Amino acid sequence: MFPSLLAEAPEDYGGFGRRVRVLPPEVAHRIAAGEVVERPASAVKELVENSLDAGASRVEVEIEGGGVSLVRVRDDGSGMSPEDAARAVGEHATSKIASADDLARVLSLGFRGEALHAIGSVSSLTLTTRERGSRTGCRVRVRCGERFETLPAAHPPGTTAEARDLFLNLPVRRGFLGTVRAETNAVVSVVRSLALSRPEVGFYLRSDGRRALALPAAADLRERLAQAHGLPLARRLVPLEDPLVWGFVSPLSVSFPTRRYLHVTVNGRVVEPDSFAPAVAKAYADLLPRGRHPAAFLRLELGPGEVDVNVHPAKSAVRLRGGRSAYPLVVGTIRNALSPAREPGGGAGPEDTPAELKLVGQFAGRCILAQEGEDLIILDQHGAHERVLYERLSENPASTPVELPRPVVARLPEDLAPEVWGFEDELSRLGFVVEPFGGDAVRLLEVPETVTDPGAALEAAVGALAGGEDLAKALACKGSTKFGEEMPREALEVLLNDWAACEFKEVCPHGRPIVKRVRLADLLREFGRV
Repeated sequence: MFPSLLAEAPEDYGGFGRRVRVLPPEVAHRIAAGEVVERPASAVKELVENSLDAGASRVEVEIEGGGVSLVRVRDDGSGMSPEDAARAVGEHATSKIASADDLARVLSLGFRGEALHAIGSVSSLTLTTRERGSRTGCRVRVRCGERFETLPAAHPPGTTAEARDLFLNLPVRRGFLGTVRAETNAVVSVVRSLALSRPEVGFYLRSDGRRALALPAAADLRERLAQAHGLPLARRLVPLEDPLVWGFVSPLSVSFPTRRYLHVTVNGRVVEPDSFAPAVAKAYADLLPRGRHPAAFLRLELGPGEVDVNVHPAKSAVRLRGGRSAYPLVVGTIRNALSPAREPGGGAGPEDTPAELKLVGQFAGRCILAQEGEDLIILDQHGAHERVLYERLSENPASTPVELPRPVVARLPEDLAPEVWGFEDELSRLGFVVEPFGGDAVRLLEVPETVTDPGAALEAAVGALAGGEDLAKALACKGSTKFGEEMPREALEVLLNDWAACEFKEVCPHGRPIVKRVRLADLLREFGRV
């Protein structure tokens, strides 16, 4: 196997078919360190999490050269005794677990005890600490995995971990790091992320002598969000109030071109948000325009026995036990919070009964005009019909088939034509009855009752099925009235009433706004009557 490679390999090459060797400790330690310490930000994360596990109320981080020259983390936590400090830098040392059974109910952020050992394996590490109630502290020094000094030292209660010359014995790893600015930004991101997970703790970061972050202890998550991301955003966020999923998300009027405002913790542990991004995207799928993303700061509170945190060396990913997924829980909670009818106080009392919605007429075949109290409602006709059909189809995609007066021949794109017969059963359940008509064409005999353009609707349905896209959105778009289509008054009234009953009636399924409200007072002001 691979003869050309083996022919050039040295005699001690451990390739296929050759003997397995146990790596020397100095090599194994470097590999283990690589699992946890990928860059300076990784070291900062591990050290800050140790501080939080120690009950710190204030964490100070200082870096130089993007963290390569220096990473220093100081806390006012419980501190350690000289004996514990000496053991803490050793391999697999921990105060968090005693047996394998403890892995199923981990409550701390770290538990394998490899962080200090891993950092000390690739740097010059100094650990200075003093246990609460003790008169003196101690200092432990490690260089490239070898402890060479343990001495008494003066230190306030708490711990200071200082790593200098990160990857000093791994020059190749240093070569893969980013610029000083990139590594600094990564550290800022990590500290901000951890600060969001613990609003009650003060976090401070200095980079090359300059203040990069100052986040004093906050009363709650919204106050911490105001500190980290600004008061205007924090004020506009919508609360999530489910006991299992809480936090804040942005309203439909607030969105961003990237996912930079996605932050997730599970039982207080910051996890990679990418695993929850699909659930957040699904919750907003028919509410935001393509390419726009919401802010979502999610807190999942599950029993420790429900979450497996031992699936990633850096504990940045979690898995629910039993193969269960948090996906539907997150989607449902966000949808409930965004629904106007379900927002706290959103229900109208007897004295707040909404004004009657009265049809005024149609404008330019594109807009529906209506009156609601002293408000003029201007409605995007096509978008409103899309929203009505989308919500119906989302609840029940099956539709009553309607026989066409005359069969319609539809020619499909070359790549989609064969897919019709692969999804024949699904199309039939939707209400499409088709038969071959030669080449890339099919003949439509029956279509769903909502469809206005049979050929376009079939193409949209097949495309959505083949691409795994939102079928309800595709059919709603092709089944709704055309932009500019004149409608009789009776049809306008039906559409207006159906739209008023929609759950998310402010936007079309593509996330575009579909309603404009003009107050009578504003109109009168324009005419100089107020």
